[in-house]
Amino acid sequence: MEYGTAKIPQSDRSYGFFDFTVTWFGSGVNTGSWFFGGTAAAMGMGFVMQYSLLWLPLMMVPWAMVGWIAWKHGASTVTATIPGLGAKGARLAGIGEFFGMIGWPAVNTFIAAISLTYVFGQMWGWPTYGQPGAAWPMVLGILITAAVQGLVVISGSEAIKYLEWIAVVLLIILGIWETIVVLQHWDLAKIMAVRMPEATHSKAFYFDLAFGFCWGWAMIADFGRFARTSTGATVGSWLGVNLGQGWFMLIGAIGVIGVFLDTGVYDPNASDPSSIIASLGLGTVAFLVVFFATVSTNVTVLYGAAMGLVGATKTAKPRSYLRYIAVLQLVMCFVPLAFAQFIDFFTAFLHVIGGIFIPLWTIVVLDYFVVRKMRVSDEDLFAGENADGTTQSRLGDWNAAGLSSMVLGLVTFYALTYAFKDIAAVTTAGFPAIAVTGVSYLFLTLVAGMGRRARYA
Repeated sequence: MEYGTAKIPQSDRSYGFFDFTVTWFGSGVNTGSWFFGGTAAAMGMGFVMQYSLLWLPLMMVPWAMVGWIAWKHGASTVTATIPGLGAKGARLAGIGEFFGMIGWPAVNTFIAAISLTYVFGQMWGWPTYGQPGAAWPMVLGILITAAVQGLVVISGSEAIKYLEWIAVVLLIILGIWETIVVLQHWDLAKIMAVRMPEATHSKAFYFDLAFGFCWGWAMIADFGRFARTSTGATVGSWLGVNLGQGWFMLIGAIGVIGVFLDTGVYDPNASDPSSIIASLGLGTVAFLVVFFATVSTNVTVLYGAAMGLVGATKTAKPRSYLRYIAVLQLVMCFVPLAFAQFIDFFTAFLHVIGGIFIPLWTIVVLDYFVVRKMRVSDEDLFAGENADGTTQSRLGDWNAAGLSSMVLGLVTFYALTYAFKDIAAVTTAGFPAIAVTGVSYLFLTLVAGMGRRARYA
């Protein structure tokens, strides 16, 4: 059974602590994490280690707090945004989740297809990624990956849970194997001490990409609502995503820097796992595990895309939307082929979703924990509508303070990202967007008194 945006009663919650750790570890251990680590390697291994071990865990704390809201109320991602945006305003969050989550498979599937071209090459001698004539093996790889993950996501949340358990076992084996081989192939001391070519971007640029990469996991509440305990929804999710994502970012960076030591060439477009695996000679099994890792990640984000669309349209048939998403993602997975270089699509996508979810999660967390002090009732979150289409919830149709602050945050992030790049190269675009969103929302609610009646509903 799929609940859509309906409240999930405690009796129907099936995810324990380790289910969340495994689910988010499987999502974090993905080809995108590897690729991100490889691109960030331009700043050196010290920066990647500092990010993976310090900044990533801190960055994911507010994200895990959204998981707590989901557990407390059995609420989906869209429902969790109602206090901050209003009952109708939350539908905009559903649209944002849909667009953000439908984009992730395009990123991951493209990288998985690269792995499959190497499998095809080893089995039948077909051209591999980067070689002349490799376009049609790439297309076939995309079709196979999209078809498999589409079938799984149609099966629903329970099927995804069991798939993640299987995937994690294989991914741990592959990760340990690759870690050992990489460190045997390249001396860690040299990797840590290497001076990379002058970076094209600043550290602030990679922090902004990281916000899109980390806070873009918008389906946190869509899975957190299945939690039997608050610890599972928060600590379990936080632990899993940090272990998986942090680990594979490090492996991706080590591999790319190692290749640079061997060849003297740093190419962020060769940051994908398959190119590194090929250089290490790990063989077909490793390529197939990368493919499986992609499927295990994409089914969770596709589920989130469907739930975002369910929340935006208030449909009573969520499973039909899972089928729709399974077909739509088949088309979206070909979008990266329209870009001259995959890294251009990768960075553009992360900037787009970063601009959406940075202000959104800032409002949701501040509204729930600071402004309302967790005084939100299930009756208001899951209220129906009147005959004229207005909500029966005391939280109202629109939260003007939240929507205004959301717009200010969006404008701040995108202005710094695209119009004032020199400033963003120093300050980042993400941190100023958080500050503008947070200060404006607290001022409008706590000082100006906007929405005071709904605040204490």
